[in-house]
Amino acid sequence: MEVSLFLLLSVFVVGQGILALLILFLASRGTGLVMYLFEELDSKLAQAITKVVQEGGLGEIEQVNPIQAAIAQMLVSKMNAEGPHRDPTGQFVKKLE
Repeated sequence: MEVSLFLLLSVFVVGQGILALLILFLASRGTGLVMYLFEELDSKLAQAITKVVQEGGLGEIEQVNPIQAAIAQMLVSKMNAEGPHRDPTGQFVKKLE
């Protein structure tokens, strides 16, 4: 009984070692594939940007609507003015009026 238990444990340990080596091998191959795909994506993006620049830009870009710009400026100033009030230690304090 003891010999078969030792044999079973030995087979289990060897199997785990082989599985670990297989996982490491596949992980290294997967990392290489991801790096290759990122390099390919980088080159394709560079080609697309170069093509856009050489062909004269993005074409006609619509000008900013002055009413939308005024509303955006009003919202930004309102958000900055009514932000959370904190003391120098970072604690929230009640707004003094």
